[in-house]
Amino acid sequence: MFLSIGEVLIDMITQSNSLENATVFQKFFGGSPSNIAINIARQGIESYILSTVGKDPFGKYIKDYLNEKNVKIDYLSEREDVYTDIVFVNKSESTPEFKAYRSASLKLSIPQDLNINKFKIIHISSWAISETKQLEKILNLVELAKEKGIKIGFDPNYRKVLWKNNYTIIEVLEKLGPYIDFIKPSLDDANNIFGERSLEDYVKYFKNFGIKNILFTLGKDGVLVYNKKYEIHLSTYATKVVDVTGAGDAVWSGFYTGIINDLEILESTKLGLAFAAEKLKYLGAIAPLSDWRKIREKYR
Repeated sequence: MFLSIGEVLIDMITQSNSLENATVFQKFFGGSPSNIAINIARQGIESYILSTVGKDPFGKYIKDYLNEKNVKIDYLSEREDVYTDIVFVNKSESTPEFKAYRSASLKLSIPQDLNINKFKIIHISSWAISETKQLEKILNLVELAKEKGIKIGFDPNYRKVLWKNNYTIIEVLEKLGPYIDFIKPSLDDANNIFGERSLEDYVKYFKNFGIKNILFTLGKDGVLVYNKKYEIHLSTYATKVVDVTGAGDAVWSGFYTGIINDLEILESTKLGLAFAAEKLKYLGAIAPLSDWRKIREKYR
């Protein structure tokens, strides 16, 4: 019922404040689209990942990890001509320093046997459309999906250093925007896309792309929800913060879980905030989230 398209990778995280001076790294499973797929699978929803890994030890680790978490890997390609993506990150209380070594995520392919009819939502990360040929393939897929009434979510986690597309991110949003049902930018995302502007300007820019529902995440200040019906601020539910890693993925996961279970936009957003509040209590991107109904009742 849910398909997540984008990167799966290995995070190599150091305790050091500087990548340059780091000597010891710890390996973690990573990739926002795959974190979301795992969280949704935990809710008993059939959840698929469309991505690529190398035919190497890291790729095997990723496949085994996703299998263990009950994510369907029918559309996870394993190739000998690429290596599994690795991102080196320093542990930081603010925006971390990172260095990405990309190979597999630049070789995403749409499988011939992909049956999109069974999906209610397709989620796409900006990594997935950061290469020109991949963008063209995904645009074709999105056009077909919209004809069939499938909802499209897009994560605008754009960073210039990762962009390998002949089109600018603005040109891509102009092409993709009319098909997007849900977008969840952060202030960092918007700043990287548009430069330093006001929040009001950011919202106006995203609206101008024809995007139907905008969930603007503001960290500890919650979420602003915009569509044709309303503009409303929802406060965070978080009371305890152990680790912010994966909090944005948790918001997506709760939101999509709500939409799949026929909750309306505001209720789904509140469920996303509740998922994030639960995730923030744990170290790492993946938290042992309980059934969404229990979480919803807890934060009602």
